[in-house]
Amino acid sequence: FSFFVTPLLTLQLLYPLYYSMNPGKTSFMEEPIMEFRTFQPEDELHLAQTIRDTWHYDRLSPDPEVALLMGNIYFYGCLSSQTFHLISVAEGRPVGIIMGYVEGKQDAAASAYRAKLEQYYEEMQQHAEGQFILKMFETFEHLDEEMLTEIGKEYDGELVFFVTDASVRGQHVGTQLYQQFLQECQANHCQNIYVYTDE
Repeated sequence: FSFFVTPLLTLQLLYPLYYSMNPGKTSFMEEPIMEFRTFQPEDELHLAQTIRDTWHYDRLSPDPEVALLMGNIYFYGCLSSQTFHLISVAEGRPVGIIMGYVEGKQDAAASAYRAKLEQYYEEMQQHAEGQFILKMFETFEHLDEEMLTEIGKEYDGELVFFVTDASVRGQHVGTQLYQQFLQECQANHCQNIYVYTDE
């Protein structure tokens, strides 16, 4: 199967592919012992904080509560549209997550995730800058839709979201998550996968 990627993401994808093609390659950093599982409610805070820190939402709002709400909105927006996700856990805390969409599948918990998304939307509206931030999220979504339309190609899968905690980057955590997503795509006979990233 094939991927469509933006130029920025091409470099990010080559990293895990390099190690998958060079199994003898080792890192100077000791790799943590990883557990892989699906999302649990207690993961929410840490994952929202990881998103906030990765996307620097604290630069968009001086209010720490608003910055964390942005992390939650982004997280549940992705979670409500995915059909596959996997979390890597080290020493009892989530240190990475990947989410993907495969055409024809559905996550049984999608309605619960959408309810949480609506809850955080309502909380954001209580803040002075809330409307501006929600409008910004809406603009990003429209840009993604326009990009797909301009490509003019049909896709039966998508890498929805992929992030690792800064504390484990370079330790192949992302590689393991990415390979699990590839296996999901192959098991469901996906032919074309769409990948995009925010900078």
